[in-house]
Amino acid sequence: MPELAVKCRYPFPEQYSLIPCLGDLVVGNVQVGLAHDVQWSNSPHTGIMGLGYSSKEAISRKARKHDGVPSHPSFVETLVKAKVIASRLFSIYHNTLDLYGSILFGGIDTAKYDGSLTTLNCLSKTGVVDSWYLTLQEVTMRPYDGRNQTLLRSTKDKPLWTEPDTGTPGWRLPTSAYHKVIGYSGARSAEPEDWGADSGSFVRVCSDVARGIANTTHFQLKLSGNGTNTATLDFELADLFTPLTAPGGGATTDELGRPLCQLRIVEVPERQQYLVMSSSVMKAGYWVFDLDNGQISLGQARLGIDTSNVVAVQAGADGLGKVTENVIAEAQKVEVEGQMSVPDTWRLSTATSTVGRATGAQPYPTVTGITTDIDVFKRRSIETSAAVRISGYLFGAWKLVAVLATLSMLAQNGM
Repeated sequence: MPELAVKCRYPFPEQYSLIPCLGDLVVGNVQVGLAHDVQWSNSPHTGIMGLGYSSKEAISRKARKHDGVPSHPSFVETLVKAKVIASRLFSIYHNTLDLYGSILFGGIDTAKYDGSLTTLNCLSKTGVVDSWYLTLQEVTMRPYDGRNQTLLRSTKDKPLWTEPDTGTPGWRLPTSAYHKVIGYSGARSAEPEDWGADSGSFVRVCSDVARGIANTTHFQLKLSGNGTNTATLDFELADLFTPLTAPGGGATTDELGRPLCQLRIVEVPERQQYLVMSSSVMKAGYWVFDLDNGQISLGQARLGIDTSNVVAVQAGADGLGKVTENVIAEAQKVEVEGQMSVPDTWRLSTATSTVGRATGAQPYPTVTGITTDIDVFKRRSIETSAAVRISGYLFGAWKLVAVLATLSMLAQNGM
């Protein structure tokens, strides 16, 4: 199985040059940042790959002013400039905790969601879309033995902003909503012997909150952007729990030997209007992030499946609509950050041998190793078996897939 290989050069003190190898394809001169002091107690301690707009690249003032570190395109934009993919677009499928999710660069997997993808125009704080902001219209909770309750609701006087972030494990909730969720979660306060649990957190026996069990609590989010479309996302209490890991790599258990899970919610002030949407909530959705058009398209994920139908998405306002009929589209009316103008050029080449390999299963609480589920698309996609954390605190490994541009485009570039 093709692997993701990485080789680094060091032109500046705080900047690396990354050579990613996807299968036997190599993209040279890709700039990434080096974190040499991480103050974060959570594990696994793996890398964070930013997949936002290029203007959001984290380069310190010292590095930019005194060391001459230039601005550089994001990883996704670099793939476009190298003609690995046709559009600044990627899609994320988390899957359940015991199975592997996937990231597709330049394409989507139409087998991984039910119904339609609803497109939402991202919000802008500056007049130009350069982030993944959306409006959190409403959050409702339906306990198994009760009626729907409204946890959150945007109003004209108090609109609620949210941003989906796979790098955030805990869902941010205002105090009132936070305590309501705890009340219906059945979780207890974490104790010192509950290895891996955050201070002040809540835990419960994992089997009591397994996905799909009867008598559980359900949630629904309603999201919107700067257009008229709204999208809903349904998930259940189990999605908000993740397994705890003991120092030796095994499961943290209670006094009866039963594995424990932590409730992944975080309390924020009641007045706070910016609420990060965590990976625990995102898990229930299939997410398409389109940097070219400043849009997020969302569908209800089909979790626990092993089928696949990967299609490449071309650049343009109607790129997504050309590969699937099940899209509720809307036109972006706000200016969107374009590609960065830089003198560097990136070209694809073929590796004669593996440069290196990302390994190390021990930092991951679940088993590593991936089985192929898109063999039918091998000629148009590249697959990796590396356990990679893409801007996310994940219990498991990603399958990283770059959807290639057409063969004719590759031929035009000397491939």
